[in-house]
Amino acid sequence: MTRLYVQWTVITIAAALVAMAAVRYYDRHLTTVTPETVLEHATGSGVVRVQGQVAAGTLEGDPAAGRASFRLSGEGAGLPVQYEGPPPENLRELKTLVVVGQWDTDASVFRAHDIALVTNYGFVVGAYLAGFLPIALFLFAMERRVRALYAEIKRAKLYEPESVAHVDPR
Repeated sequence: MTRLYVQWTVITIAAALVAMAAVRYYDRHLTTVTPETVLEHATGSGVVRVQGQVAAGTLEGDPAAGRASFRLSGEGAGLPVQYEGPPPENLRELKTLVVVGQWDTDASVFRAHDIALVTNYGFVVGAYLAGFLPIALFLFAMERRVRALYAEIKRAKLYEPESVAHVDPR
């Protein structure tokens, strides 16, 4: 029984380490900020991911050629964005998207070089948990049953009457 607990402890620790690595990756590479946050902390340091909605009537330029300017709105203020990069497939007015770039303090504009999809990682994590947890519980229950059956068979063999040796009466 000790081996069973050691196995599940190792599995639990491994799952916790994977979860910690996923959270760390999410914080470093996938976290988004609002346009208001960029305007409040307009220091121009580092590349950030900003999520917002392209304001109606503000999209200008040639998105098919990879150059566009628009206003990205959040809850309040809008963020002026100039995009130069590969032609985006999802750049339209009233579209919620994530722009990747950095704030230019001299021009007071957010210079984006990439447009990413809006991800719903809560749904993805929920789906994995909904699939993984029942399987883990099923495996745990099956292993417990197999161990109990093994113990019962072993116990039954110990109390089984010994076979009588056939002695030839001649």
